[in-house]
Amino acid sequence: MKKFSYACYLLSGLTVTLSVAATTPMQASQSSAEPVSTVMPAAHAANQQPIRLLSAFFGLDNALPLRANFLCFGASGKDGMPVVLSHTIDPETLQPEDFQILTRSGHARTPHCVTLKPAQDAGELRTVLLIGEFGDAPGDPPVSVHVVGDLLSDSTPSVNFRGSHSNVTPLDAGPSLVLAKVVPKSQWAINSKGTACPAGIQQVVRVTWNGGVRLPNRGEPGDAERRLYRVTVKRGDGSSDEIVPAALADLNDGDNNHLLCLDTTDPAVAVSFPEGHLIDPNRDLNPDTYIAVSRAAN
Repeated sequence: MKKFSYACYLLSGLTVTLSVAATTPMQASQSSAEPVSTVMPAAHAANQQPIRLLSAFFGLDNALPLRANFLCFGASGKDGMPVVLSHTIDPETLQPEDFQILTRSGHARTPHCVTLKPAQDAGELRTVLLIGEFGDAPGDPPVSVHVVGDLLSDSTPSVNFRGSHSNVTPLDAGPSLVLAKVVPKSQWAINSKGTACPAGIQQVVRVTWNGGVRLPNRGEPGDAERRLYRVTVKRGDGSSDEIVPAALADLNDGDNNHLLCLDTTDPAVAVSFPEGHLIDPNRDLNPDTYIAVSRAAN
C-alpha cells in the first residue's frame, strides 16, 4: 500500500500529520476473516515490560466533522478510535494497514488514516488515532483491535507489536486512565506543545487517558481538576500517603496526557481520579479511575 502525508486540523484545531492507506476496490472491501499474524512480538522488551495494547477506545461513531476532511479525503463522518500502546513507537514504522479492527459480527476493518498527533511530546509516542469505518453502535460495534503489521518500538533493541491485540472500550463508556509513568528528569526541560511543570518540582508523573479528555463545557482542565487528582506515595518509613499534585501540566495541547507535578521525592505508586468531571469527544463522563505507577523506561 502507498503511504501519503497530510498536514491538517483535528477536532482540537491542532495541526496533525498522518498516514493514509490508498486502497484498491478489492482492498477496500471488508472481510470477515480472522486477522492473520505469522510473527508474534517478543513477550517482554529489554526492560522486562510486557509488549501489548493497553487500550482501544471507540471515541466517535460516524461523527468526525466536515473539517476532518483536511486530515484525509473522506474522513468526515467516519469513526475515531485512539489506541494506546505499552511502549513508545518508531513513527517510521506506523501505517494504517498495521491495524485490523474486528466488529461483533466478525467483519474485519482496516483504518483509512492513522496519526500520532497531537500526543507527540517526549515520552508520548504511544497513542495512535485510527480513523475509518470500524462498525456501528449498537448494532455491530468494533470489539477488538489487532496489530497485524510490523509496528516497532523506538527502543534499542526495538520490539515488534505484531500479534498484540486489545478489546475495544464501547462508545458509551467514559474515558479512563490506562497508564501512569514517572517522567525522567532529563525530559523535564524539553520543549513541548503543552504547559510545563513549574520550578521547584521534585517528581513528575505522566498520566495517559484512553481517549482525549476535556471539561463538559469543552474547556481545558485546570486547577479544580488538579485538586481532584490523588497520588499515592510511599513514605520513607514504609507507610503510604495520598497527596494532591502541586501543579497540573501538559495542558492546552489537545492530547490525552496530563503531567502531575509533585513536590515530594517519595515514590509515587498510584494515581486516581473521581468520576463525573471530564468528557471524551462523545461527551461521555469519566468513571472513577485508578492506575498503578510504572517507573520503567519507555
